[in-house]
Parts: sequence; structure tokens; C-alpha cells
Amino acid sequence: MNCISRRFGRVYWAAFALAILLTCASTRVKAQSASPELSFEAATVKPRVLDYSHGIVMLGIHVYEARSSYSLSLKALFTYAYKLQPDQVSGPEWMDKDYFDIEARYPKGATKEDEPKMLQALLKERFKLTFHLEKKELEGYALVVGKHGSKLTPSAADSTKSASDAPPKTGGGDTMPKLSTNKDGSDSIDMGDRGTQTNKFDMDNWAMHFERSKITMGEFANMLSGCLGGAWHKVDDQTAIKGDYQVAWNCPMEGHRPASGGDASDAMPSDPEGGGTLNKSLDALGLKLEKRKVPLDIYVIDHVEKPSEN
Repeated sequence: MNCISRRFGRVYWAAFALAILLTCASTRVKAQSASPELSFEAATVKPRVLDYSHGIVMLGIHVYEARSSYSLSLKALFTYAYKLQPDQVSGPEWMDKDYFDIEARYPKGATKEDEPKMLQALLKERFKLTFHLEKKELEGYALVVGKHGSKLTPSAADSTKSASDAPPKTGGGDTMPKLSTNKDGSDSIDMGDRGTQTNKFDMDNWAMHFERSKITMGEFANMLSGCLGGAWHKVDDQTAIKGDYQVAWNCPMEGHRPASGGDASDAMPSDPEGGGTLNKSLDALGLKLEKRKVPLDIYVIDHVEKPSEN
């Protein structure tokens, strides 16, 4: 049982690590306003077959000053390019199952701040992707400061450049930040200029324990949305707290608890305001969740095609 649970935890962590990278990347580009005419100077698109026989498969995004690389499903690419949560995208099932490796080079004068718009152009051109928006209003939550004030710890000042800022390797190789295992059994990932993320599977609470060395409240709210089930339980940052902070929290995994795993009521409460693993974490930070109605844009895919390999 321990072996199975640990393996499950690592698989979940790999998936969550990818979600973290997408969430943080999306948060950072919200204020950008690149020219809609921009497109990559050159790009190769190849289908990717996932092989888990040799352990964790590294997927994700790496953005440099003059080029980008992607190893993601088409749905994840779309989600990242348009700064969305996965539940905001409605399209054919294969978009979430077929993966692609993309290497793209920027045109002269473009920078990594222009990268999301160039990726949008690539999706439209190479995947023939078209979509329309539908509006929905859902029950959600506001992340606010608790009754007794914030207990957040500011992030330490940057001392050295992260390994993920290094120039890309030549002759192929993995361009993603490396996952590492620590002595206490936790796993860590270097997130470049967004610090480090460490997790450990907590079997007693049936939750993933996460620690971030550098996170904004906006990024934290997005990640809490993932803990509560995605866009259908959207968390909106209303703390008015600016800057980066060190944050630790437990992400409950109610939907994955074994049938014989004991009382599940504390893992993911139906009312996140009323107790449970996640709420105890928020209370320790001087934060809390309050119910609210949130508008949600649903991106409905009208047409999409699998590109030929090139």
C-alpha cells in the first residue's frame, strides 16, 4: 500500500507540477499587450508519444529571449496561450490526449513578452483552430485576509540566477527545469524566476503538501482553484496584497482517496469556508475563502485539425 500510494503521489505531483508551470506562466503574461500580427519566424511541430516505462515524463514550456519550446497536449497549449484554466476549454477529446513537441524561433525585434501572442498565431495557422466564447456564472470563492490579519512571510531576495535561466542545451536534451528528490522524501522543481516548489504526499490527511518560495496572491488564488477542482470552483484574489511571499499549504485529494481510506470529510470539504485540510493551511497564513459568484468565459472550439509533422 505504501509503495502504491507513493507512486500515486509522484504521478499526481508530475501532473500538478505541469499545472503549476502553466498557471504561473499565464499569470505573468496577463498584462502584456503584444501586437496581434506577431508570429514565430520559424516553428517545427511534431507529435509526441508519451512513454512512462522509464519513470516520470517531463512535459511543459521553456521560454527564452529568442526562442521557445513546448511539450504539451494541444488543450494545454491553448490554455497557456490564452491564459485560461483547463475547465474553460470545451473541445474534442483528442485535444487533451494528443501531445506535441514544438520548437519556435522569434522574429527580429520580438521578445519573450510577445511569446503568448505568437503561440496563439501558431495554433490558428498550424492547427486550423477557431473558437467562440460563451459566458457562464458559477459559484466561486474570494481569497481574502482573515479576521486577525495576514501572517504571510515575504520571499527572500534573489541571490543567484536559477538553473532554468541558463542558455538552452545544444543537440537536443531536456529544456525543462529538473525535478529532484529530497532527503525527507519530498520532490522539488526549480521554477526559474518564480522560485522553487516543493511537495510531499501526506497520507494521514490524504493531501499533497506544497511549499512555494516565491508566489503572488494572484498566483496562489489560481492554484487554490486547482485544489478545489479547477475553473468550476474559481478562486479570485481579493486580498489587495502585493509582492512575493513564501507559502505552504495542503491540497486535499478527496476524489482520489481509496474506498477504505477512512473519513474523507476533512480532505476536500463541500464548503471550503467550514474547516478541513485546506482551510487549516489558509488559517495559518492569515487568509480565508469566502463564497461569491464569479463570471466565467468558456472557450468553445469550433474547428481544429492535427497538423502534419514538419
